[in-house]
Amino acid sequence: MIELDVGATSETGPRPINEDHVAWRLPEDPLLRERKGALFVLADGVGGHAAGEVASATAAATLLEEYFSPSNHARVEPALQRAMQAANMRVYEMAERDQHLARMQTTLDGLAVTDAGAYVAHVGDGRVYHWRDGSVRQLTSDHSEVSELVRLRLVKREKLRTHPRRSILTRTCGAQLILRPDFLRQPLRAGDRFLLCTDGLWAALEDEEIARILGRGPAPDTCAELVAAALRAGTEDNVSAQVVRIRAVAATPPQPRWRPSFLGRAG
Repeated sequence: MIELDVGATSETGPRPINEDHVAWRLPEDPLLRERKGALFVLADGVGGHAAGEVASATAAATLLEEYFSPSNHARVEPALQRAMQAANMRVYEMAERDQHLARMQTTLDGLAVTDAGAYVAHVGDGRVYHWRDGSVRQLTSDHSEVSELVRLRLVKREKLRTHPRRSILTRTCGAQLILRPDFLRQPLRAGDRFLLCTDGLWAALEDEEIARILGRGPAPDTCAELVAAALRAGTEDNVSAQVVRIRAVAATPPQPRWRPSFLGRAG
């Protein structure tokens, strides 16, 4: 069975409140753990007053609850899909019912880690990175206006961190009735590391520094060091991160049956 080393840190930074939320669960039930693995969640709320904080906490809690729910699918891919839609619906309905929460939204990233591989669900501009053998690679694509401009080759990739429209999101959890997340799978090796982080971290640190820090030390220490580095660099936002280190994987992991809706496979 897969063995993990985990760290999670969230800091308010220069903002008045922390609208980020990090959460994770590794089931104690060995059968559930073997079937669904561990789930790591990161959310960055959008909205006035406390609405962003409510959106991120609600989405994260719902994603965890629904993914491991006995009524959800037994397989990882459809379970993660349904949990993402449930989180979106929960945020959307709360914003519709309560005028104080109107138009609240959040980014949302889920990383399910099992013996069969790592499964990523993503919406917004939070990021999931994969580190292996000293190199780091961004697995997710930012759902933002500036990222669309980069894809159209109207803006250079080097401007992603500083462009004035970097924070204008094109997809979020809670904005519409139906969510359109990205999904992908990353095969695992012992020694792999994953980083889930909000834009308060990745906008402040170059990929080279992320790779350098991510590749050393236990996951809790690495996570704290990444957040501290972003704060030292003068981040203008809340800073949150989760680091997952794969200590060991099963020698012969179960082979998943793929569903067409999981369109991407990394690495």
